[in-house]
Amino acid sequence: MPARRRFTGNVDHSHDGGQAKKCGTCLSPRCRYTEEVKGSSADTANGLYFFPDQDVTEAELRSILVGKDPERRAWVVSHLLRYAQWDDIWAYISREEVRDMFGELDLPENLRIAWGRMLKVEAPVS
Repeated sequence: MPARRRFTGNVDHSHDGGQAKKCGTCLSPRCRYTEEVKGSSADTANGLYFFPDQDVTEAELRSILVGKDPERRAWVVSHLLRYAQWDDIWAYISREEVRDMFGELDLPENLRIAWGRMLKVEAPVS
């Protein structure tokens, strides 16, 4: 039976002979745990990081959020809640705005429950 390979993240540890025990233990700049991550509210060359399925710039995001199309607005907020880092979410929208549109958001059930608890959204009575 071949030796089981230890998961070390999506990092090439060939510089240390592949011996890193886990991500973050290697001090090489190429695989530091604190390496720069794709994130923060800055635009990347291909748009904001929390829109993995299409390129959306910060200007487009802000335009959609102030626009009159509730379906597009719910799409944007759904992406924020699914993919954005905590501080980035609240840089674009308030908790109250999320509460007001919570029923229209496209979230998997586990995220819907978690966000509902965090935002103290009452579940509708059936």
